[in-house]
Amino acid sequence: MDIKRGDTVKVVAGNDRGKQGEVLRVIPETNRVVVQSVNIRKKHQKQAQTQARQGQIKPGIIQFDAPLSASNVMLVCPHCHEAVRVGHQRDADTGRSHRVCRNCQSLID
Repeated sequence: MDIKRGDTVKVVAGNDRGKQGEVLRVIPETNRVVVQSVNIRKKHQKQAQTQARQGQIKPGIIQFDAPLSASNVMLVCPHCHEAVRVGHQRDADTGRSHRVCRNCQSLID
């Protein structure tokens, strides 16, 4: 997966097309990401039934960031500030792979 937690991404498809946000969580098993302030969903929270959990769970309507497909987001390059495709380049000295911006050819990490 080319996207990591903490990256800034831009949504390129779906209802939130054009929005940008920081990646809060990556779920590689299902190829999904959770982006801050994108794909907001509402959930009706029921009041806790047990005495021990009365203070922990508050009833009402809560909002949360739902996961969206990683194919619907593109990484925003920190150097050229555009949504770009990500390439990989192997370091000659250490042999480690690094992410590279396909637009300006600069290293992302």
